[in-house]
Amino acid sequence: MAEKKKISVRIAGRFLNVLTDEDPAAVRQIESELNAQVDALGKSSPRMATRDGKMDAVILCAFDALNRERKAGERIAEAEAAAAEFGEKYRALLREYARIADADGQRMRMRDGQDPEGRSETGGAASDRSAGEDGYRQTLGRIREILAAIRDRGRLGE
Repeated sequence: MAEKKKISVRIAGRFLNVLTDEDPAAVRQIESELNAQVDALGKSSPRMATRDGKMDAVILCAFDALNRERKAGERIAEAEAAAAEFGEKYRALLREYARIADADGQRMRMRDGQDPEGRSETGGAASDRSAGEDGYRQTLGRIREILAAIRDRGRLGE
């Protein structure tokens, strides 16, 4: 944990000391943005331009910041729920792919004269694959590509 520093800031004409482990430049940026918001509120209402009004403006800015934080938290929760749903759909696709690939492997072995465990029933060479089997393998290859693209999109946060 970083060491805390005391930084003096001026908000709405009042000096305050902030004890923080944040970068001083970041604190100065916040100070500047808050003062800009207070000034904007002061220009929109003559009462907000007074000393007491400026403190009301600071309170309104704090209220707005907390409201934005609450809304951001809700968006994060929604995004996490969507990610969990996406993850479950992805896992279901993988299970379906594995089921199809396993069924295809058994079907191919049986067509090649092998039993479901891959042992040769005829003792001879495997027969040539038909055009339909090649198409099926191409489809499985395409499914693999789609699943990889989905997985990569999930890693990249797209």
